[in-house]
Amino acid sequence: MKSLRWRIALWFTFSLLGVMGVFFAVTHAHLRHELRLEKWERANPDRKDWNLHGSFSETEVDDIAGELWRLSLLYALPVSALALGLGYHLARRALQPVDEVHRQLQAIGARSLDQRVHLNHADVEFRAPLTLIRLQLEEAAHRLEPALSDSLQDELKRLCDYVDQCLLLATAEQGRLSLQVRPVALRALVMDMIEVYALLARSESRELRVVAPEEREVPADERSLRQMLHNLLTNALKHGEGTIVVTLGRQDDGTTRLLVQNRIAPRPAASTPGTTLGLRIVHALAALHPGLVFTTHPSGHEFSAELRWSPRGSDQPVPP
Repeated sequence: MKSLRWRIALWFTFSLLGVMGVFFAVTHAHLRHELRLEKWERANPDRKDWNLHGSFSETEVDDIAGELWRLSLLYALPVSALALGLGYHLARRALQPVDEVHRQLQAIGARSLDQRVHLNHADVEFRAPLTLIRLQLEEAAHRLEPALSDSLQDELKRLCDYVDQCLLLATAEQGRLSLQVRPVALRALVMDMIEVYALLARSESRELRVVAPEEREVPADERSLRQMLHNLLTNALKHGEGTIVVTLGRQDDGTTRLLVQNRIAPRPAASTPGTTLGLRIVHALAALHPGLVFTTHPSGHEFSAELRWSPRGSDQPVPP
């Protein structure tokens, strides 16, 4: 986050210096033209005996124009320092809500999943600064080095995705998410989504296998269900290894189960697990659905995440 703040501050500074540079260059060129080519004589209106003559040697023109550049560079140094400080301050203020959510999420661990993310600002206050930064970055893309522009675009996209996930989690946990629960063909939905993730798995020399012998209808909000499945598959791709198995089945008591299983990839001891946010979103969304329970089952080197619909789930009231 600090790296992004400095990049935004540097972009602000270089943009300001670019505008100043164009202004000084135009002023310098116009002054040289006036001193070198224009011939004029003018009387001083207050002193009739004073006359101004427009005749300068090339040496005098160079001396006057050089003095202008020296003064411009002298003024540019404090202006650059001021612009850098102001840009960093504005970037820090704009990203402060994101920092606060990130701090709260970092404090949540495997033993404190019941904690909630508290928003002190409206959702629009999160998205507005990011939208402004994105528009400014797109406008200034032609003035930046391609590598720097692409890097900033990637960082901004990841930040926007992170903010969207945080807002979705907070909205779901605070019960402000509106759902349209209706019967959803679960097998068809899985097969519709699975192709993209299968391609991602193959790019990492892994396999994604689906075991779904029959169709099952479940009561769900389709958009939220897609988000849950997306988080589970993304989590398996990012933090797992080997084959990913998605199993859709029915138990003897009529319960419908969707199970995502994979091996846990080895991770350095100093690294921070990155699964908490995605799984918390699944947990929060599942809690809003009638008869749906989400559970995880880490066991040794294996990890499985399960969505389970009670056979009486469709008879339960839909949360507001």
